Amino acid sequence: MSHNFKLSLALVSGIMMAMPASAQTTSAPAKLDIKLFERGEIDRSKGCSFVLWQENRDPEKDRYAYAFAETLGRNQVRENSRIKIGAETLVFRRIAVGGAKEFGYKSFPYQLYKMDKEESFLILDLKLEDSPGEAMDVNGGTMTVIRPNFPPFSISVKGNAGCNTPAAAPAPTRSAAPPPQTNNDMAGMFERYPVRPQQVPAAIKRAAKQKFKCVDALMNKPFSGYQMSEESAIWEIPCDEFGGKNTFAYALVYLTDPSKEFTFKTFKAPPGKERSGEPNLLRAPQWDLKSRIVTATWLEGNDDCGTYERFRVTEEGEFQLIEFREQMQCGGKKVPPKDFPLIYRR
Repeated sequence: MSHNFKLSLALVSGIMMAMPASAQTTSAPAKLDIKLFERGEIDRSKGCSFVLWQENRDPEKDRYAYAFAETLGRNQVRENSRIKIGAETLVFRRIAVGGAKEFGYKSFPYQLYKMDKEESFLILDLKLEDSPGEAMDVNGGTMTVIRPNFPPFSISVKGNAGCNTPAAAPAPTRSAAPPPQTNNDMAGMFERYPVRPQQVPAAIKRAAKQKFKCVDALMNKPFSGYQMSEESAIWEIPCDEFGGKNTFAYALVYLTDPSKEFTFKTFKAPPGKERSGEPNLLRAPQWDLKSRIVTATWLEGNDDCGTYERFRVTEEGEFQLIEFREQMQCGGKKVPPKDFPLIYRR
């Protein structure tokens, strides 16, 4: 096992020891009411997924078989996983892995998951095998659920991981080295990746059209996403075009359900100033991914006046203004926008 997984498992053991005695030693303790998902609740027809089913069930034949379902995002990044207890669906995220070998889809023999809202855990102890093609099989193992005030509950499982999605250009492979430190001490992931139009929910396109009058033909072209974490990303949505320069809206999306969980970002001007354009749009953006800084220019006349703005993306996905320059008079000497008079610098 990896050192990281051992430490995490030790933490879980400590939590178990700290449970009330009634949860560990009662003669007839309450049992976790683990339920199986109905076949129709697990849609594997699109994208990539990792699933486990009860060992003595057949997901192709049995109506109820699946015990665990996890969506795999870009580069097989783990998105939220689900199990069902009673009538409640609980969401977990992977926090540690262990084992001598990494298998396909970034899977490991030992995997530890935790709920965000409480000290509940999942421990997977699996027998994995990479299969021909792009599949990965779980030939056996156990899934153990640990929840406060209940004794641990284990279920024997089998499963697999695989994809069923249209072919697309491969995303850049993430380096195994630690993410580079930036001048604002942000070490989290921030990577550009392609977003296909069919990945964008109609709800996002509809909202962008209503709020900012974004053009359908532009929104239906491929655009860029910027990975913020395993669960979230910023999408750079083409909205309009002026003089050959595109204008973009930006949405912070939660990848588990982007159709319902998205927020359009706002760009603020310095105190006492107004932005030349729509407060939710950037024109002609240029990105520096290492520093997480985007630069935008709103030019008028003969491109000799307008504004020059620079924003840094925070860990929370906000666009923090760090520089604002403005040339109000058009028709004078033409200078690069970065040399416009400085109005504000953070």
